[in-house]
Amino acid sequence: MTELNCVASDVLLGRDVRLSKFINLYGCSIGDETKIGAFVEIQKNATVGSRCKISSHTFICEGVTIEDNVFIGHGVSFVNDSFPRATNSAGELQTEADWKVEKTLVKRGASIGSGATILSNVTIGEEALVGAGSVVTKDVAPRTVVAGNPARFIRSLDQPKDEEGEIPFLDLITPHLELEDDLIAVTRQTLRSAAFVGGSAVEKFEREFAEFCEVDHAVGVSSGTDALRFALMASGVQPGDAVITVPHTFVATTEAIGQAGAEVEFIDIDELTYNMSPERLHEFLKMQCHRDKAGRLISKRSGRPVTAIVPVHLYGQMADMDAILSLADQYELKVIEDACQAHGAEYYSEREQCWRKAGSMGSAAAFSFYPGKNLGACGEAGAATTSDAKIAVKMRMLRDHGQAKKYFHDIEGYNGRLDALQAGYLSVKLPYLAKWNEQRRICAAEYGRLLGGRVGIALPVEPEHSKAVYHLYVIRVTDREGLMRALKEAGIGTGIHYPVPLHRQKAYSQAGYRAGDFPVATRVAEEIVSLPVFPGLTLKQQARVAEAILDFIA
Repeated sequence: MTELNCVASDVLLGRDVRLSKFINLYGCSIGDETKIGAFVEIQKNATVGSRCKISSHTFICEGVTIEDNVFIGHGVSFVNDSFPRATNSAGELQTEADWKVEKTLVKRGASIGSGATILSNVTIGEEALVGAGSVVTKDVAPRTVVAGNPARFIRSLDQPKDEEGEIPFLDLITPHLELEDDLIAVTRQTLRSAAFVGGSAVEKFEREFAEFCEVDHAVGVSSGTDALRFALMASGVQPGDAVITVPHTFVATTEAIGQAGAEVEFIDIDELTYNMSPERLHEFLKMQCHRDKAGRLISKRSGRPVTAIVPVHLYGQMADMDAILSLADQYELKVIEDACQAHGAEYYSEREQCWRKAGSMGSAAAFSFYPGKNLGACGEAGAATTSDAKIAVKMRMLRDHGQAKKYFHDIEGYNGRLDALQAGYLSVKLPYLAKWNEQRRICAAEYGRLLGGRVGIALPVEPEHSKAVYHLYVIRVTDREGLMRALKEAGIGTGIHYPVPLHRQKAYSQAGYRAGDFPVATRVAEEIVSLPVFPGLTLKQQARVAEAILDFIA
């Protein structure tokens, strides 16, 4: 013991132990060649193995065993009592007789980051890594990385990313493993509460998602299709109406229109963005519609009153909303956004002189949380957004059998409610969405760097007014099937979104469209290929994708 160190006589020090100043050690044992930093306290009946590094301001309490070759960061605290109290049942200060030490084991080669707290009755496995600031509440498996409060599984050190193996089109496994503990906690809470439909979990997610989309209301529903159907109906689309949209989209867009009782009127897309063409929209409204005696806008093709426009924010990029909304105002039409692929996408509105989020510009909007979306549930789910309180009320009634309150039905509705379990999963994932979207934008920029300027490849175009979130990264080539075969042989997953425009689908054959209609959508559908894009896709993997593409077109 010195004036700067308090090392009791009962401390067992191994060979070549290095002790910093201002430490307090008593009743413990320290193995060979271990280094103890400044302001460290190690209590009795604690054991530190050989060749360990215990950084400054760490507290190692009684009952802790640290095996050899362990790294402990600065300010790490161990706990040996799950329910610590100052006094006993008699109101007297506790003594050792009033409680039992709960042991903790840190196994060989593990590392614990600075500021972590390790609760009692925990084993940290061999060569495990605990992130800085984590709170470890349960055992950590060997050679795994955990982080967070509470600490959750991040990845296994025995399963490094195989950058030389197959590259999937989409990786849904990794993000769910990273969030596994939080997702399981939601499952447990749902089982314990037995609140399976609606309730606080749904209301919580609705508030969070409305805030994310910068709107006043979000209504959780069972799918993106229901979200769009209810948004259309609540916005005033009636049976017998006609609704304008594009043929280059997933069929759910037109299914929702049909299920609302309306007929689809297709217009062509912009060849650069693949979204609704404002020029073709203007042409349709001016040349293919007329006003009847009552002043209603009537489609010359179908003879139905045109009442709404559904722009689709395809692949995660918003349509040119200023131009579309301007035409909608001119022709007195409602605009309902299909934002099912555009969670978090943004558009700079010159009309409003600010950036606007997908889902915030129309009278209402629809989102899908299908598992593969940027924000995906662990099953089917969706939401509709609006800042119109009356539309929100109507959508809530439509999703729940038309009920204004339980067993009082103002209208006929549907069974389109959001499960509480899926709402809970979405609440876990939503805080990560901005980061995931940014990772997708980084992937898109890297593809642009690797493939930009190459003859024979058309890359996505992102206008200055757009901040796309790249739900899909879609290129165009003349020999689509040949490229996909070459990429498959190279172990690279691809997709086609979508191979047949909707006006050429059998489901819409009765509409009377011809092969030459909508030439841009038809041409695009024959040439597009979706490349791998997801958070966690590495630069090396993207380089492999680009190399395989360039080899094919050379």
